[in-house]
Amino acid sequence: MTAMAATTDEHIWISPAQVLAVLATELAHAGEACQRLDGALGGLLHLVAPDERMKVMQELHAVDLLNQHLAALGALAHQVSARPQADGAVDLTTALQGLTLGDVARRIQAAATGDAGAQPEEEEGDLDLF
Repeated sequence: MTAMAATTDEHIWISPAQVLAVLATELAHAGEACQRLDGALGGLLHLVAPDERMKVMQELHAVDLLNQHLAALGALAHQVSARPQADGAVDLTTALQGLTLGDVARRIQAAATGDAGAQPEEEEGDLDLF
């Protein structure tokens, strides 16, 4: 399925906060689609040969992480759009505190501070259950 790009003859001018609010909404829509995909793929798991199920379950886990990533980005966009500053600066520290994926928060912080070479810390205690 291909989608055609939206076109308009007029320029649309909105604030950065409005752009982020729209982006947060679109990320939520993408997350909902990802959740449906995760559910549909999970429903097909019983059709997979038993010796291949672990591989499929790992891919299902990847879809779940994608969904969490979309949710984190949407939450960040929402946080930033809800607190516009008069000078245009954003309190990124406060916005990042609400993210539930530490790797995403660390990458965004590293990119914002110019420390893109920083290695993510290993998180202890993570347990993946299938």
